[in-house]
Amino acid sequence: MKQEILSPFDGEPKTALFTDEDGNPAYRIKTETITPEGVKRSEFRAGLSVLGLMAFGFHMLTQQPQAPAAAWFALLIVPVFAYRFFEKFWTYSHIQQTEMVMTLRQFRIKRGNQWQIFDRTFAHKFKLFDHDKTRVEKDANEFAVRRAQARGQVIAPKRYYGDSFHVVFEYLSQRNDIVTVYGRNEAANILTRLIDCDKRLNQLSGMGDDAAFDPDDQWSKGPGDI
Repeated sequence: MKQEILSPFDGEPKTALFTDEDGNPAYRIKTETITPEGVKRSEFRAGLSVLGLMAFGFHMLTQQPQAPAAAWFALLIVPVFAYRFFEKFWTYSHIQQTEMVMTLRQFRIKRGNQWQIFDRTFAHKFKLFDHDKTRVEKDANEFAVRRAQARGQVIAPKRYYGDSFHVVFEYLSQRNDIVTVYGRNEAANILTRLIDCDKRLNQLSGMGDDAAFDPDDQWSKGPGDI
């Protein structure tokens, strides 16, 4: 029985190997991510949706003088479960899609209707940075915890920026943000996929880390400097 070999590029982010206009192998990577701001808005709108549902249910029940006690009980219980539904719905509405193309010579990121293009033959790296607002959020959360403790309360503020990361394309020594991602695993998966595609392209082209595309490029370290 013939067994199918699993591709290392299955799963997320969606990755496809294709042949570019020059007849060379290339990768198209598509990510679906949400930012910490998107998570905040999703949770806020989910809360508003639950309040709206409760207000509607209360209005309907007050119009029914003979409404059974079970209906009033359901009015209190159903919104608790409805919150998860609304949260997923609003989260999905805040998902951002980013398309990238990696060829032998270029790395391209789609920004709206335009492409941001980098030369892969220059030294480059893919990196993961903590979100720029991580420290500010941490200080604010620590202050809130201390203030609550002074009042005899216990709180555990949710981390948004602390659990978010910038996936970065370091071009020579310049930082270029690719996507901002809420979720360590999601960000790590994107980073790993980009690194693997970069290395695989070098292998498919028969070029090592120190190879260059032509004699004029010999002064610079070739693609795949990860």
